[in-house]
Amino acid sequence: MMVETGLSRSIRLMFIGGMVLGMQMATAQTTGENMQRVEVTGSSIKRAEAETISVIQTLSRKDIEQTGKSSIADVVRSISADNNGSVSGSFTSGFAGSASGVSLRGLSVSSTLVLINGRRTAPYGFGDDGQRSFVDLNSIPLDAVDRIDILKDGASAIYGSDAIAGVVNIILRQNYVGKTISANVGQSGHGDGTITSVSGAFGVGDMDTDKFNIFATIDAKKSNQIRQSDRDKWIGQADARPWGGRDQRAGATTSGNGGGSSFLGTLRRITPLGNVTNLPGKCDPINQDPTGGTAGDNKGGGCLWDPVQFSTIQPKTENVNLFLRGTLALGADAQGYTEVGVFKSKADTYTTPSGLTGAGFDLINARVNNTNTGPDQLVMPANHPDNILGAAARPRWVDASRPRVSNLETTVTRVLAGVKGTFSGWDYDTGLLYAESKTDRTQNGYYRTSALRTALNNGTFRIGQGVINSPEVLALVSPTLKNSGVTKSTSLDFKASRELVQLPGGMLGIAVGAEYRKEETDSQATPYTDINDIVGLGYSAAQGSRNVKALYAELAAPVLKSLELQLALRTDEYSDYGRSTTPKIGFKFTPASVVAFRGTYAEGFRAPSAAENGNSAVAAFTNIANDPVRCAVTHLQADCSSQQVGAITIGNKNIQPEKSKSYSLGLVLEPIKNINLSVDLWQIVRNGEINGADPGAVVANPAGYPEAVIVRGEPTSNFPNLVGPILMVKAPYVNAGKTKTSGVDLDLRGKYNMGEYGRLTSGVTVTYMKEFTRTNADGTVLEFAGTHGDTNLSGNGGTPKTKVRLTAGWDQGPFNVTANVNYVSSISDTNQVGGECLDTDANGVPYKNCRIASFTTTDLFARWNVTKQWELTASISNLFDKMAPLDVQTYGRINYNPSLHQSGAVGRYFTLGGRYTF
Repeated sequence: MMVETGLSRSIRLMFIGGMVLGMQMATAQTTGENMQRVEVTGSSIKRAEAETISVIQTLSRKDIEQTGKSSIADVVRSISADNNGSVSGSFTSGFAGSASGVSLRGLSVSSTLVLINGRRTAPYGFGDDGQRSFVDLNSIPLDAVDRIDILKDGASAIYGSDAIAGVVNIILRQNYVGKTISANVGQSGHGDGTITSVSGAFGVGDMDTDKFNIFATIDAKKSNQIRQSDRDKWIGQADARPWGGRDQRAGATTSGNGGGSSFLGTLRRITPLGNVTNLPGKCDPINQDPTGGTAGDNKGGGCLWDPVQFSTIQPKTENVNLFLRGTLALGADAQGYTEVGVFKSKADTYTTPSGLTGAGFDLINARVNNTNTGPDQLVMPANHPDNILGAAARPRWVDASRPRVSNLETTVTRVLAGVKGTFSGWDYDTGLLYAESKTDRTQNGYYRTSALRTALNNGTFRIGQGVINSPEVLALVSPTLKNSGVTKSTSLDFKASRELVQLPGGMLGIAVGAEYRKEETDSQATPYTDINDIVGLGYSAAQGSRNVKALYAELAAPVLKSLELQLALRTDEYSDYGRSTTPKIGFKFTPASVVAFRGTYAEGFRAPSAAENGNSAVAAFTNIANDPVRCAVTHLQADCSSQQVGAITIGNKNIQPEKSKSYSLGLVLEPIKNINLSVDLWQIVRNGEINGADPGAVVANPAGYPEAVIVRGEPTSNFPNLVGPILMVKAPYVNAGKTKTSGVDLDLRGKYNMGEYGRLTSGVTVTYMKEFTRTNADGTVLEFAGTHGDTNLSGNGGTPKTKVRLTAGWDQGPFNVTANVNYVSSISDTNQVGGECLDTDANGVPYKNCRIASFTTTDLFARWNVTKQWELTASISNLFDKMAPLDVQTYGRINYNPSLHQSGAVGRYFTLGGRYTF
């Protein structure tokens, strides 16, 4: 629960940057002229009242604990401002599998700046969708966190002009004395997904008396997997027809003789072209459903199989997080400090077995390679022992015993040394930081096309039900694949602030700062994917480095007792893009003690990443609404509904930076004592947005994208004179018009003291997204707010208009009970407002009325301070075991949306914990 304390009688103390009003910061307050000055997120100028003009939501250690969440990633991604484009750790099939990132305002993880103690850290080694750089929230130690500040007004001239959507500043403990150890164990109501964690903190030295402090925290956590097939109804199986959805089982053989891969295996004679023939074997009659399969058409008699049995809701992970900090007094006016953080993680993920064929782009030879059909197709010779046709044939097969497996080992290292203090009236802070993130990925279960072709030709690789290939053959055709992603960030920064002159409303404050930063990226491609020699695995690689120099200045001017202005200016010089200067201005007007107005204007600038302009490329898969060329002729569901295609995006040396303008205007009220309300309007306009290949936009309007190429397969036998199905769309990164997002944030807080019966606290935070429009490169305008769009972004998570978090708590002596209610509004199953439904049945009727239902869950947390040393906690997440709504569109998971409804797939979850302070 997010509860403010220390409210003053004045509206001035209700501000802590905006969203959380009057909450005490991590500082002791005194009276009179000796009141301690503190620095808060959104400003580099210290102030006695811990207030800023910017719109900030603050979560204290108590708030974080009372959410019942077990990781910083879960806490941050549960805030109402997080929206489409956030990266879920459960989306294990993505390029950044098992990592987790936040996307404020739905503007993607690359436009949200994540800081640790106000400084940057190294992003995850592999980019989201191979493009977007982001900090893995899992790498930040939960027990070391003091508070989290979320700066929502965007484009920070203080921390970096690339913070277009805002800043998440995670503040770690600065000092700690004592010894604590804590342990937690959790398990779902289904008896799986056990999470065990142990953490400890140890600190010695009092800065006032001993002139030093050294402390360390360590977190160790192990999460067991949750198999999706162990859940009920539509979550536990791909065939969702009993609940109004579609059948997403694989292995269908359509009436057009499109042969899906099955556990039996199929052959299709090449010359002359014949029908798809199933190899001998046993198939349960229910898996021969003539109307089943992803296209709702299995009239060719394929043996269907359920991909859900190879999906996990929660992957198996093991994490260890160590954080150390030391502070030493350097005389009366200075302190030296150092921080060391080491995070190590292991994650095991798996997905469906690999098929034998696929289509992709050969980057080395600059050509499409389609082993499904055409001149590059994979062929089984007539004399192969499994060829029952007696002629050269195209094989299809999936080995049920060999799912594709990825093992990821991540190490994040962060080392900081600095000095801070006062000199000649200036408060200063300078530090040298080195941060590195490295992820080693090992993959098994993927076929290498060239080796597979050789093994089929000589008859050593066998297909069909019950076939077991020898270890020697599998080692040849399915080698172990290893690659690494490494990012490094080295920075030196300095900032200083002081009060200058007396103004009618108070002292004029000034801050200046400078930063030098070197960024390095070396994200290796998976072996053989550059020549498209791995079936069903996309290519992603990026290499590059650059130097960044920055200068900034800020003024806090209380021109009247009722009016304060904030002026900030930042200039960044990139070694690969030159210089950009971005301003920020803000005001706070307090005409009366019960009301205040605030507003900000800021500009932003994000230079292209190494993935976007470097020696890079991404080959991935995404969904398009339909194939307009074939659908107009065939009227088949396979052509007229959502379908998966390849998206090939090439780095563009001529790509230009993104630029933005953000606005906020707010009202803060304290109508009666202990009742506080804030309402903030916000708008962000991002121009020159850097987008990769968007197959949906290209297919809908090919003329608008002259540099894009649509690659199609051979014609189908039932429409031999019509172009074949779309295989992929290839295009470079482009500056694609602009994005405009706007909405309203509401924060209502209250508390009531019941004397001997304790204290009640309550609060509600609401984010309403009024619009999310994108102007594409061809001039078309799409509105995504309230829809499943942008379907081309991060797991196809959708853009709900409304997210709400309601909290209610009771404290009495050693007891605390807190309830949290979380609401996500429904979204339409369209890519844009007014667009066609993405998923329809064979008769063109939308599934589930073309909507994904709203989702509401309740979490309960309780704490009992048994003694001064002992503390016991308990929590129940998703108290009423609410099931995630059926979503047939998202590709993050089958039949449910992990970006919006993850807790509804996990189910009711129980956690018990204890902490002992020595």
